[in-house]
Amino acid sequence: MKLNIGCGRDIRKGWVNIDISKEVGADCVWDIRKGIPLSDNTVDEIAINNVLCQIDKEFKDVMNELWRVCRGSITLRVPNAEDICAFQDPEDCRRFTDQTFTYMQYGHRRYEQYGKHYGYKPFDVELLEKGVQLTFKLCPRK
Repeated sequence: MKLNIGCGRDIRKGWVNIDISKEVGADCVWDIRKGIPLSDNTVDEIAINNVLCQIDKEFKDVMNELWRVCRGSITLRVPNAEDICAFQDPEDCRRFTDQTFTYMQYGHRRYEQYGKHYGYKPFDVELLEKGVQLTFKLCPRK
């Protein structure tokens, strides 16, 4: 199974398209801040674009839910805090740099010193692209 979380109008064929809004025509209307109603290790691939920047205090819970359901990889895109465009959307409440996900990166000193203590589950983390947007590939480390 492949999930396109926060699909908006980017409806992908062959994916389960998920959004918080009923208006976009997604396959499922879910608020991932309240959990992902799937069994553990049932998802092969997750795409999540420009959603995490709108998750406030539930961020750790959302990341741990992605870890729980995913047995493959997660490709995520977030605004780059180093670019002024990251601050223009009034709904965004979270900022990201190319170092943010090191707090969830298995074996990284930030994960060992802080991330574990914060309660994050471990991922293998790869920065795929750095520009106005940051694109990462995360693989749950189980």
